[in-house]
Amino acid sequence: MPEEAAEHSESLIHVSIKAETLFHIGPIAVTNSMVGTLVATAILVSLAIWASRRNSLVPGRLQALLEFPLDFLGGIMQSLQPTRWRAILPPVITIFLLVLLGNYVGLLPGVGTIGANVIEEGHEAVVPILRPPSADLNFTLALAVIAFVLFVSWGIRANGVRGYLKETFIANPAYMTPLMTPIHIVSELSRIISLSMRLFGNVFAGEILLAVMLSLTFVVVPAMFLGLEAIFGAVQALVFALLTLTYITLATAGHGGGHDEPHDAPSHDADDAALQAAH
Repeated sequence: MPEEAAEHSESLIHVSIKAETLFHIGPIAVTNSMVGTLVATAILVSLAIWASRRNSLVPGRLQALLEFPLDFLGGIMQSLQPTRWRAILPPVITIFLLVLLGNYVGLLPGVGTIGANVIEEGHEAVVPILRPPSADLNFTLALAVIAFVLFVSWGIRANGVRGYLKETFIANPAYMTPLMTPIHIVSELSRIISLSMRLFGNVFAGEILLAVMLSLTFVVVPAMFLGLEAIFGAVQALVFALLTLTYITLATAGHGGGHDEPHDAPSHDADDAALQAAH
Protein backbone atom coordinates (compact mmCIF):
# COMPACT_ATOMS: atom_id res chain seq x y z
CA MET A 1 0.00 0.00 0.00
CA PRO A 2 2.71 2.59 0.83
CA GLU A 3 4.42 1.81 -2.48
CA GLU A 4 1.15 2.28 -4.39
CA ALA A 5 0.53 5.59 -2.61
CA ALA A 6 4.02 6.76 -3.45
CA GLU A 7 3.58 5.81 -7.10
CA HIS A 8 0.19 7.58 -7.17
CA SER A 9 1.59 10.82 -5.70
CA GLU A 10 4.55 10.65 -8.06
CA SER A 11 2.24 10.35 -11.06
CA LEU A 12 0.26 13.38 -9.91
CA ILE A 13 3.32 15.63 -9.60
CA HIS A 14 5.20 15.41 -12.86
CA VAL A 15 7.22 18.52 -13.58
CA SER A 16 10.44 18.37 -15.56
CA ILE A 17 12.86 21.26 -15.90
CA LYS A 18 13.49 20.32 -19.51
CA ALA A 19 10.95 20.02 -22.28
CA GLU A 20 9.84 16.41 -22.76
CA THR A 21 9.72 14.72 -26.16
CA LEU A 22 6.33 13.49 -27.35
CA PHE A 23 7.31 12.09 -30.75
CA HIS A 24 9.78 12.59 -33.58
CA ILE A 25 9.32 13.95 -37.09
CA GLY A 26 12.43 12.62 -38.76
CA PRO A 27 15.38 13.98 -36.82
CA ILE A 28 13.25 16.67 -35.14
CA ALA A 29 12.01 15.91 -31.62
CA VAL A 30 8.60 17.45 -30.95
CA THR A 31 8.32 18.45 -27.28
CA ASN A 32 5.33 19.43 -25.18
CA SER A 33 6.57 23.02 -24.95
CA MET A 34 6.71 23.15 -28.77
CA VAL A 35 3.05 22.06 -28.85
CA GLY A 36 2.27 24.82 -26.33
CA THR A 37 4.07 27.34 -28.55
CA LEU A 38 2.06 26.20 -31.58
CA VAL A 39 -1.18 26.54 -29.63
CA ALA A 40 -0.28 30.06 -28.49
CA THR A 41 0.77 31.01 -32.03
CA ALA A 42 -2.44 29.60 -33.51
CA ILE A 43 -4.54 31.59 -31.03
CA LEU A 44 -2.56 34.77 -31.75
CA VAL A 45 -2.85 34.37 -35.53
CA SER A 46 -6.58 33.61 -35.27
CA LEU A 47 -7.19 36.72 -33.17
CA ALA A 48 -5.13 38.82 -35.59
CA ILE A 49 -7.13 37.57 -38.59
CA TRP A 50 -10.41 38.15 -36.76
CA ALA A 51 -9.37 41.67 -35.68
CA SER A 52 -8.25 42.61 -39.20
CA ARG A 53 -11.52 41.49 -40.79
CA ARG A 54 -14.07 42.57 -38.19
CA ASN A 55 -12.66 45.79 -36.82
CA SER A 56 -15.00 48.75 -36.53
CA LEU A 57 -14.86 52.37 -35.45
CA VAL A 58 -17.01 51.53 -32.44
CA PRO A 59 -15.17 48.52 -30.98
CA GLY A 60 -16.99 45.68 -29.30
CA ARG A 61 -15.78 43.99 -26.15
CA LEU A 62 -13.37 41.60 -27.86
CA GLN A 63 -11.98 44.28 -30.16
CA ALA A 64 -11.53 46.65 -27.21
CA LEU A 65 -9.73 43.87 -25.32
CA LEU A 66 -7.41 43.25 -28.26
CA GLU A 67 -6.73 46.96 -28.73
CA PHE A 68 -5.91 47.58 -25.07
CA PRO A 69 -2.29 46.28 -25.17
CA LEU A 70 -1.73 48.17 -28.44
CA ASP A 71 -2.93 51.43 -26.90
CA PHE A 72 -1.06 50.87 -23.63
CA LEU A 73 2.32 49.90 -25.08
CA GLY A 74 1.87 52.31 -27.98
CA GLY A 75 1.43 55.19 -25.55
CA ILE A 76 4.61 54.24 -23.68
CA MET A 77 6.59 53.90 -26.91
CA GLN A 78 5.28 57.19 -28.28
CA SER A 79 6.48 59.00 -25.16
CA LEU A 80 9.94 57.40 -25.32
CA GLN A 81 10.42 57.19 -29.09
CA PRO A 82 8.41 60.06 -30.65
CA THR A 83 9.69 59.47 -34.19
CA ARG A 84 10.32 55.72 -34.19
CA TRP A 85 7.50 54.26 -32.13
CA ARG A 86 5.40 53.13 -35.11
CA ALA A 87 8.28 51.03 -36.43
CA ILE A 88 9.23 49.65 -32.98
CA LEU A 89 5.67 48.81 -31.93
CA PRO A 90 5.04 45.71 -34.13
CA PRO A 91 7.97 43.53 -32.90
CA VAL A 92 7.58 44.58 -29.26
CA ILE A 93 3.81 44.03 -29.19
CA THR A 94 4.28 40.67 -30.94
CA ILE A 95 6.74 39.57 -28.27
CA PHE A 96 4.36 40.74 -25.55
CA LEU A 97 1.33 38.93 -26.96
CA LEU A 98 3.26 35.73 -27.68
CA VAL A 99 4.67 35.61 -24.15
CA LEU A 100 1.26 36.46 -22.68
CA LEU A 101 -0.59 33.74 -24.58
CA GLY A 102 2.26 31.30 -23.97
CA ASN A 103 1.94 31.90 -20.23
CA TYR A 104 -1.82 31.49 -20.39
CA VAL A 105 -1.47 28.14 -22.16
CA GLY A 106 -0.46 26.77 -18.77
CA LEU A 107 -3.87 27.77 -17.39
CA LEU A 108 -5.90 25.81 -19.94
CA PRO A 109 -7.90 22.81 -18.65
CA GLY A 110 -5.98 19.56 -19.00
CA VAL A 111 -2.51 21.11 -19.08
CA GLY A 112 -0.29 19.02 -16.83
CA THR A 113 -2.96 16.35 -16.33
CA ILE A 114 -3.61 15.03 -19.86
CA GLY A 115 -0.54 13.27 -21.14
CA ALA A 116 0.96 10.60 -23.34
CA ASN A 117 2.56 7.37 -22.13
CA VAL A 118 6.26 7.26 -22.95
CA ILE A 119 9.21 5.18 -21.85
CA GLU A 120 11.85 7.09 -19.89
CA GLU A 121 14.95 5.27 -18.64
CA GLY A 122 13.20 1.93 -18.89
CA HIS A 123 10.09 3.03 -16.98
CA GLU A 124 6.69 4.08 -18.25
CA ALA A 125 5.84 7.70 -17.53
CA VAL A 126 3.00 10.07 -18.36
CA VAL A 127 4.28 13.17 -20.15
CA PRO A 128 1.92 16.18 -20.38
CA ILE A 129 0.95 16.92 -23.96
CA LEU A 130 0.77 20.68 -23.37
CA ARG A 131 3.24 22.79 -21.46
CA PRO A 132 3.62 26.58 -21.16
CA PRO A 133 6.37 27.51 -23.64
CA SER A 134 7.82 30.05 -21.20
CA ALA A 135 8.56 27.17 -18.80
CA ASP A 136 11.11 25.96 -21.38
CA LEU A 137 14.45 27.76 -21.31
CA ASN A 138 14.87 27.20 -25.06
CA PHE A 139 11.80 29.37 -25.74
CA THR A 140 12.79 32.21 -23.42
CA LEU A 141 16.39 32.12 -24.64
CA ALA A 142 15.23 32.34 -28.27
CA LEU A 143 13.03 35.35 -27.44
CA ALA A 144 15.92 36.99 -25.57
CA VAL A 145 18.20 36.53 -28.61
CA ILE A 146 15.51 38.08 -30.83
CA ALA A 147 15.22 41.03 -28.41
CA PHE A 148 19.02 41.38 -28.43
CA VAL A 149 19.08 41.51 -32.23
CA LEU A 150 16.29 44.09 -32.13
CA PHE A 151 17.98 46.61 -29.87
CA VAL A 152 21.39 46.15 -31.48
CA SER A 153 19.92 46.66 -34.96
CA TRP A 154 18.00 49.74 -33.80
CA GLY A 155 21.16 51.12 -32.21
CA ILE A 156 22.99 50.70 -35.50
CA ARG A 157 20.10 52.28 -37.44
CA ALA A 158 20.05 55.30 -35.12
CA ASN A 159 23.79 55.93 -34.75
CA GLY A 160 25.35 54.06 -37.67
CA VAL A 161 27.73 51.13 -37.34
CA ARG A 162 30.69 53.32 -36.43
CA GLY A 163 28.68 55.43 -34.01
CA TYR A 164 27.16 52.39 -32.28
CA LEU A 165 30.51 50.65 -31.89
CA LYS A 166 32.12 53.85 -30.65
CA GLU A 167 29.28 54.44 -28.21
CA THR A 168 29.34 50.89 -26.90
CA PHE A 169 33.00 49.91 -26.86
CA ILE A 170 35.00 53.15 -26.58
CA ALA A 171 35.05 54.84 -23.20
CA ASN A 172 35.24 58.52 -22.47
CA PRO A 173 38.03 59.33 -21.50
CA ALA A 174 39.77 57.14 -24.07
CA TYR A 175 42.41 55.76 -21.68
CA MET A 176 39.62 53.89 -19.83
CA THR A 177 38.73 51.92 -22.98
CA PRO A 178 40.83 48.79 -22.17
CA LEU A 179 39.03 48.55 -18.82
CA MET A 180 35.50 49.55 -19.83
CA THR A 181 35.21 47.70 -23.15
CA PRO A 182 35.14 44.19 -21.59
CA ILE A 183 32.63 45.48 -19.03
CA HIS A 184 30.42 46.87 -21.81
CA ILE A 185 30.58 43.57 -23.74
CA VAL A 186 29.62 41.56 -20.67
CA SER A 187 26.85 44.05 -19.90
CA GLU A 188 25.40 43.73 -23.41
CA LEU A 189 25.49 39.93 -23.44
CA SER A 190 24.16 39.66 -19.89
CA ARG A 191 20.88 41.14 -21.09
CA ILE A 192 20.21 37.88 -22.95
CA ILE A 193 20.68 35.91 -19.73
CA SER A 194 18.65 38.39 -17.71
CA LEU A 195 15.68 38.39 -20.08
CA SER A 196 15.58 34.62 -20.57
CA MET A 197 16.21 33.51 -16.98
CA ARG A 198 13.77 35.98 -15.43
CA LEU A 199 10.87 34.80 -17.58
CA PHE A 200 11.81 31.12 -17.37
CA GLY A 201 12.30 31.15 -13.60
CA ASN A 202 8.99 32.84 -12.82
CA VAL A 203 6.86 30.71 -15.15
CA PHE A 204 8.57 27.44 -14.19
CA ALA A 205 8.11 28.22 -10.50
CA GLY A 206 4.43 28.88 -11.15
CA GLU A 207 4.13 25.56 -12.99
CA ILE A 208 5.56 23.70 -10.00
CA LEU A 209 3.29 25.58 -7.60
CA LEU A 210 0.17 24.71 -9.59
CA ALA A 211 1.21 21.05 -9.85
CA VAL A 212 1.70 20.81 -6.09
CA MET A 213 -1.57 22.59 -5.31
CA LEU A 214 -3.52 20.35 -7.69
CA SER A 215 -2.02 17.31 -6.01
CA LEU A 216 -2.45 18.29 -2.38
CA THR A 217 -5.57 20.46 -2.18
CA PHE A 218 -9.15 20.68 -3.39
CA VAL A 219 -10.59 22.61 -6.33
CA VAL A 220 -11.05 25.97 -4.60
CA VAL A 221 -7.41 26.44 -3.57
CA PRO A 222 -5.93 25.64 -7.02
CA ALA A 223 -8.49 28.02 -8.56
CA MET A 224 -7.13 30.83 -6.38
CA PHE A 225 -3.60 30.09 -7.53
CA LEU A 226 -4.78 29.96 -11.14
CA GLY A 227 -6.03 33.52 -10.70
CA LEU A 228 -2.68 34.60 -9.28
CA GLU A 229 -0.84 32.90 -12.12
CA ALA A 230 -3.03 34.76 -14.61
CA ILE A 231 -1.88 38.03 -13.06
CA PHE A 232 1.76 36.95 -12.87
CA GLY A 233 1.67 35.75 -16.49
CA ALA A 234 0.52 39.18 -17.67
CA VAL A 235 3.09 40.93 -15.49
CA GLN A 236 5.96 38.79 -16.80
CA ALA A 237 4.93 39.39 -20.41
CA LEU A 238 4.75 43.14 -19.74
CA VAL A 239 8.15 43.16 -18.01
CA PHE A 240 9.76 41.33 -20.93
CA ALA A 241 8.25 43.75 -23.46
CA LEU A 242 9.14 46.85 -21.43
CA LEU A 243 12.71 45.70 -20.88
CA THR A 244 13.04 45.11 -24.63
CA LEU A 245 11.72 48.62 -25.22
CA THR A 246 14.10 50.00 -22.59
CA TYR A 247 17.11 48.36 -24.23
CA ILE A 248 16.03 49.72 -27.63
CA THR A 249 15.69 53.19 -26.12
CA LEU A 250 19.15 52.99 -24.55
CA ALA A 251 20.68 51.68 -27.78
CA THR A 252 19.18 54.46 -29.92
CA ALA A 253 20.05 57.28 -27.51
CA GLY A 254 23.30 59.19 -27.96
CA HIS A 255 25.22 59.80 -24.76
CA GLY A 256 27.72 62.32 -25.94
CA GLY A 257 30.46 59.81 -26.58
CA GLY A 258 32.18 61.89 -29.22
CA HIS A 259 29.63 61.67 -32.01
CA ASP A 260 26.62 63.75 -32.82
CA GLU A 261 23.41 62.65 -31.19
CA PRO A 262 20.44 61.93 -33.46
CA HIS A 263 17.99 64.76 -33.50
CA ASP A 264 15.21 62.46 -32.31
CA ALA A 265 17.16 60.59 -29.66
CA PRO A 266 15.39 60.27 -26.31
CA SER A 267 16.75 62.11 -23.34
CA HIS A 268 18.21 60.57 -20.18
CA ASP A 269 14.94 61.33 -18.42
CA ALA A 270 13.15 59.10 -20.93
CA ASP A 271 15.67 56.33 -20.29
CA ASP A 272 15.12 56.59 -16.53
CA ALA A 273 11.35 56.55 -17.02
CA ALA A 274 11.60 53.41 -19.16
CA LEU A 275 13.73 51.63 -16.58
CA GLN A 276 11.30 52.54 -13.79
CA ALA A 277 8.35 51.34 -15.89
CA ALA A 278 10.08 48.03 -16.62
CA HIS A 279 10.75 47.35 -12.96
